[in-house]
Amino acid sequence: MKSTRSRRSRMTMLLLSMCASLALVGCSSIPTSSPVGHIEDDSGDPAASNARIPDGPEPGDSISEIVRGFLAAGAGTGNNFSVARSFLTEAEAQEWSPQESVSVMPNDTDLDSLNSEVTSDQKTLTMSAPVVGLVDSSGVYSSTKPGTQSTMEFSLRQENGEWRISSAPNGLLISQTDFQTIFLNYSLEFFTSDYSYLVPDSRWFLRSSSTPTALMNELLSGPAPYLSSAVITAIPDGAKLSDSNVVTIENGVAHVALGAQSPVPSEREKGLIRQQIAATLQVIPSISSIELTIGGQVVPASLQPKTDSSVQVDGPPVVLADGHLSRVSGTTVAKVENSPNLEKAKASDPAVSLDDSLYVYLQKNGKELMRLKSDAVDATSILKGKKLVRPSIDRFNTTWTGESANKGELKAVGRDGKVFTVAADFLAGRRLVDVEVSRDGTRVALLSRHKGEPDRIDVVGIPRDKAGNPGDSVSESPIAVGANFDEVKDVSWAGSTSLVALAAERGEKAQPFRIGVTGPSAQLGEVSDGSRISGGVDGRSILVTSSAGELYSYNSNAWQKLVDVAAKDPSYPG
Repeated sequence: MKSTRSRRSRMTMLLLSMCASLALVGCSSIPTSSPVGHIEDDSGDPAASNARIPDGPEPGDSISEIVRGFLAAGAGTGNNFSVARSFLTEAEAQEWSPQESVSVMPNDTDLDSLNSEVTSDQKTLTMSAPVVGLVDSSGVYSSTKPGTQSTMEFSLRQENGEWRISSAPNGLLISQTDFQTIFLNYSLEFFTSDYSYLVPDSRWFLRSSSTPTALMNELLSGPAPYLSSAVITAIPDGAKLSDSNVVTIENGVAHVALGAQSPVPSEREKGLIRQQIAATLQVIPSISSIELTIGGQVVPASLQPKTDSSVQVDGPPVVLADGHLSRVSGTTVAKVENSPNLEKAKASDPAVSLDDSLYVYLQKNGKELMRLKSDAVDATSILKGKKLVRPSIDRFNTTWTGESANKGELKAVGRDGKVFTVAADFLAGRRLVDVEVSRDGTRVALLSRHKGEPDRIDVVGIPRDKAGNPGDSVSESPIAVGANFDEVKDVSWAGSTSLVALAAERGEKAQPFRIGVTGPSAQLGEVSDGSRISGGVDGRSILVTSSAGELYSYNSNAWQKLVDVAAKDPSYPG
């Protein structure tokens, strides 16, 4: 009979890495249609040496110890999760699917703290765990609301005189640290509606020698639901890997073989297919180039177009300072040359286009949206409302806003002044706070509120016609971003896969955070009394203003106050 001290020591070691990080992710699912495997010793993955080898069951383990040991062993991916399977009956070890879902607990939780109930006959144990995010079966991460719990039920029976789990929920329960050790974030690449830019579709996959195959299978399956109708794939419907159904890597070359297509793709289409595949796979360190065949025919690299991966932001941010539209340059603020005097206009929320050709702002306490062209003398009114929210300008120079008291719609004003009403049914009855369009124009981040509920950020795709005009409605499946926060004061795009926000969990003061569009959040230091935030294209250039007009710049992982500068409502171009 083992000692209690031995058991506690073993469990402490098992839980050490889990307790350090449990706050980042949540319940998640890994792709089950893709051959995602374990970290192999010769995989070349730098994290492989950090992968923890958990302990298996010990003689005399109780039901609770078997279940908690099984959960702890889920962080060990080696040999197809063989240690975790050793806690199961022989039959269940063959059936259990660890790659179907992953739940990740918050930082202040460990396995020993989880409440459990055991039936009187000791055949069933039920346990609940807090989760802070979900990754679905395609690897798409979405955060969960505060207080979300996952309830798990385990059936047990004795096998060879020892308790073993005869029925376990599919999937894993792992910590934030373990999640970031054994999973990596990758982007599937799709095109904007005009094929001008690549759009990242962020997913999470196990670190594995078979990750390239998992990425390819998901790329062939198409974009995530929140991007539906907003991006384009050049890959024909039904396209699949041929032959062995795997992507092989040889001397840095990833060999991708697709089956024959009917009709046969044109030369241009072949080049676009190659571009998507190359951009998706070549982020893997072991891949330097790809060889693509379609129906056995090689698609040469010469057919591949040069498509920009992101929209560049060259101009400085715009603010309101000294009653004028102004631009921030280094540690100074300079008035926009033809800016009107806005001191009596009750102006707010300026924005500037990516090409610096036009400015927009609200006046009369949000009742009027004004536009000032760089070559014009006077600003003109382009939209009126009861209470419009902070505007955002996309790369087509279309200005987006909406009514605060929302009826489930957004407003978009084209460069020619045409007003588009874009349905967003999920906003109906909520108070809209902010509208932020991604710089590639494919997605919009919407901050909204409803009494008695945590603030909500929805990111959803924007369908467009060939001219770049928005469709009648956004995509039908928005994704929740940063749902673990109770309060979100302000939000902005900061790169193509992340947002920055002034946000707070319950009882805390709002601070700057970087939030993955489909990923966890990370605090970016502290800023006193932050009221507005704006991020540049690379996610490193960030500005925050306080309610008193103090301006802070984020550089080299630290906040610097711009002395003798008073400004409000910062916004980077776009």
